[in-house]
Amino acid sequence: MLLAAGLMLALACGSDPTSAPTSDSSPSSSLPTSSAPSCSAFVVNGDPRSPAGATWTYASNDAGVSFRLEGVLLAPAGAGPFPAVVVSHGKGGMPAAYSSNVGRRMVTWGLVVIATRYTHAADNDGRNSTLLPAGPDGASEANVMRGHKTRELLACVGYADTTRVAAHGHSMGAFLTGQLMGRYSSEFRAASHTAGGVSPGTSATQASAAEGITVPYQIHHGDRDVVVPLAFDRALDSILTGRGARHELYVYPGYSHEQMAADPAMLDRVRDWYTTFGVLR
Repeated sequence: MLLAAGLMLALACGSDPTSAPTSDSSPSSSLPTSSAPSCSAFVVNGDPRSPAGATWTYASNDAGVSFRLEGVLLAPAGAGPFPAVVVSHGKGGMPAAYSSNVGRRMVTWGLVVIATRYTHAADNDGRNSTLLPAGPDGASEANVMRGHKTRELLACVGYADTTRVAAHGHSMGAFLTGQLMGRYSSEFRAASHTAGGVSPGTSATQASAAEGITVPYQIHHGDRDVVVPLAFDRALDSILTGRGARHELYVYPGYSHEQMAADPAMLDRVRDWYTTFGVLR
């Protein structure tokens, strides 16, 4: 059980209380078949190459699923093509907060950064109820569909190299990243997360999904995290080790949940991981 389920953290980090399984904890194999995005429905506002980046919206019915998404897009200067990363925020976070903050560092590595808003986002503007697909927080089917569609939207970004795509998330965004990789590993070159892992709770990566992870996966967790227990990532590490999957687990002595989200040493290791597995060159 989480030790601080009711704790409200900063937007960039977010807390991740999990709960007992419900009917939404269906295996990732129940997700709809992938479908190409409608690029005419992908609207970018602003300049992704500016320091603030751009915002985007997407409204389309793809393979019988209604999508109404919004997010941020950041890109390096130049014509590209550049490799890309899908960044996923935690509970109470936002694309314009955590995802953009981490994304600005990743842009300096030469990555296009795309991020969407999940069901567990902050809702100060009342927009959460307008976005689709709807569903529970964390690694829910609705959020996996949102994350995967966000990856598909890179096909609409002319300067993104869709053969070199990574995924990264924190907290509930880490749970989501693990669940997403369990279904769609073949569409990514590498993945990484901070403060996530496997648990029976509906917010977390499910063990059945972790069994499907084949993408090289790097894991980071502080040993003083009282929001997402280190045991969750140790469980993921055990599953990946048992399958012989390429992965690394770094445990950070004295680090809390909040400290792990944007730690410079962690980000340096993520950059090296992406370089090792061909996202970066």
